[in-house]
Amino acid sequence: MAVFPILVLAFCDVARALSVSGAIARLKQEAPEARITLATTPAVAALFEDDDSVAEIQALDGAIFNLKSLGALSELSRRKWGMCLDLGPSLIARMMKARIRFTYNPNDTDSALRQVCAALALDEAEVMPALRVSPNRAARMRTLLDGGRGGGFIAMAPGAGWLGRRWPTERFAVLATKLTREDGPFPGHRLLVVGDAAEHDTLMALAMATPRAQVLETGADMDALSVYAALRPCRLFVGNDEIWLHLAAAAGLPAFGLYGPTDEAGAPPGPNVRTVRGPRSREQIRLIDPKSKQNVCHMLDLPVDRVYEAITNAMPRKGNADGPDL
Repeated sequence: MAVFPILVLAFCDVARALSVSGAIARLKQEAPEARITLATTPAVAALFEDDDSVAEIQALDGAIFNLKSLGALSELSRRKWGMCLDLGPSLIARMMKARIRFTYNPNDTDSALRQVCAALALDEAEVMPALRVSPNRAARMRTLLDGGRGGGFIAMAPGAGWLGRRWPTERFAVLATKLTREDGPFPGHRLLVVGDAAEHDTLMALAMATPRAQVLETGADMDALSVYAALRPCRLFVGNDEIWLHLAAAAGLPAFGLYGPTDEAGAPPGPNVRTVRGPRSREQIRLIDPKSKQNVCHMLDLPVDRVYEAITNAMPRKGNADGPDL
């Protein structure tokens, strides 16, 4: 059987690459003769490290146009591709010889996933984002979370790269307490606090305010795919508009994204995702901060009770303390 070579160019943000992970896996499923090569950034490459549907990963470190990267791209350009999917979009795609091409259009209101599905005649509902996790990685995360204590988890990601879209940490703490108390929807559950090293102070503040918290930071010791593996057995996720929300959505747990100055249209796809905002629309907030650059929290009008009610309305039955296995 002849090999059908597919090149995926994912020089884009991690969330966009993650959003089409299910479509990439479906290409391999529907065409076993396909050989998929992923050329991307190190951050995106790390998410596909355990994915056996991707035969080759070219992680181009640093600037794309340094000598090492140019050499790798030149080698890719000398190959003949059956299909080239450009999720950038980038000028690099023009170097590649391909019979079939798809280029993400940033001016299209449809998401990257919807555009890919339309171009390749895929059913969007059947290719929701999901990542492959090796048995060894899953076992490591299971051991890390269990710690000999057992019990279920809910997860929260209180950090954000910009103060404007960061819900106050103390409100996360109040919400966690309400959710996990005996008369709450998740009695007996522990709290998994997720974020990276840059958010260390925020994570620790939430952990200190909730004694049953267990903190996971990405950085030197924890990569995003391992965080994804840790999120899979959780019963619930609540977080700001950051990559952790996209990882939780792809992991399949009920994910509640907190929005203010950013647009819910960029929320992760999937029936398990819900967005919550205060009384002001994004447009009303932009009247105050049109360039989204003010070092002011725009999430203060989102009360704890509103988030709690959104969760309890969507999940009316009480959970038990034994979450699903990794």
